[in-house]
Amino acid sequence: MTTFTNGKPAPPAGPIDINLSSSSSDLSAQGLSGAARYYFNLTNGETMIRDEEGIVASSIRAAVVSAMEAVEELRAHDPSNSDEWQGWRLEIVDASGQAIQAIPLDALSAH
Repeated sequence: MTTFTNGKPAPPAGPIDINLSSSSSDLSAQGLSGAARYYFNLTNGETMIRDEEGIVASSIRAAVVSAMEAVEELRAHDPSNSDEWQGWRLEIVDASGQAIQAIPLDALSAH
């Protein structure tokens, strides 16, 4: 499970808890020689809510799929608060801190 916290309430309120355990792309580190850890940070450009746990994925592509599933879960969590996500994005970051990809959270970018 990935929990987003930074000591401050996350929009819309409180920490955001996203369950990635049912995702087919969320992989255990056991037996995966090419696996790497990726983190899903939330940011609006000023505030950063860091993912302290991350996920282990077999590839960048698998991490992106998991991130997209997490974004869909965030959007579905409380659609009435979608305006509060305006300007926020989920950034996929590798273990070295390198940003891999960003996915907007606001309703305008939902598909």
